[in-house]
Amino acid sequence: MKVSAGKNPDSAIATEKSKKITGKGCLKNVLTAFFLASACITFEILCITFFRTGMIARRAALFVSLSCSATIALFVAATLFSYRGKRVAYRSLISVFILLLLFLVMVFVLQKTGMFYVLGNEELFRAYLSRAGALMPLLYILFQFLQVIVLPVPAFVSTVAGVALFGPFKAALCSFVGIISGSLAAFFIGRKIGYKAVAWIVGKEDLDKWLKKVKGKDYFLLTAMFVLPLFPDDILCFVSGLSSMTWQYFVIMIVAARSLGIFATCYSVNFIPFNTWWGIAIWIALLALIVTAFVLLYKNLDSLNEFFKTKFSRKKRSEKK
Repeated sequence: MKVSAGKNPDSAIATEKSKKITGKGCLKNVLTAFFLASACITFEILCITFFRTGMIARRAALFVSLSCSATIALFVAATLFSYRGKRVAYRSLISVFILLLLFLVMVFVLQKTGMFYVLGNEELFRAYLSRAGALMPLLYILFQFLQVIVLPVPAFVSTVAGVALFGPFKAALCSFVGIISGSLAAFFIGRKIGYKAVAWIVGKEDLDKWLKKVKGKDYFLLTAMFVLPLFPDDILCFVSGLSSMTWQYFVIMIVAARSLGIFATCYSVNFIPFNTWWGIAIWIALLALIVTAFVLLYKNLDSLNEFFKTKFSRKKRSEKK
């Protein structure tokens, strides 16, 4: 009894310190949520009031009230979760805030640059870029970046449009900068923010489908999918971030694979036309070769994936030593 009585003061001090640390952590969490919520509300108001016609313009006050109320409700929920020590729930709401803020900033930039109304129309898009003058390459790079993250436009289509605007070399260079930047951002979102954020962006059903396909075979299968056409490369960048693939491997792989696809698309459009019989024959032959190569690779999928994974892991361990 004496021993336990003697230890009580130290125990009380330790408990008091832990309470102070917990209090500081809670305050930090609340301030983080408050800053994100305030930024979201600011951009919600800016984006909604930007519209001059349509239902959003007619009901602007209602939409502002609803969006701000929802954001405040999320802030209150995040504060409660932080106070009660529910870290997973708190982090999930912070992820929602970050994604919402990124989305609102992108919409605001698109509105201010005039691209909001022309993204869905190829002719308007080309005309807009033509009027942009010296800013045209920068706007095209931004478009290619957004195409990877949020825009439902295939990279092949936007790259071909770039060839028509700039020629093959300049289109390839601008596409490389925009698409690689977007791919790295998508991987970062998957790796650092997590599954819920990616599911919100690409859709839970599609995400689960591709995660199931690459489970246990992520190194080789994802590499093959990036190299070969017809796969949803943009979704696969998010999937790579959720897989066991390392940052170093992804950067090397995505630069090599995307470069091959971008430059092949830009130059093949000029050298292999679609409007001649021999051009169509070449495209059919290339497609047949690609499908055959993929089938052969898929049969040896497990052994090849293990080979790539083991070899890269050894290299990484040797570098650490």
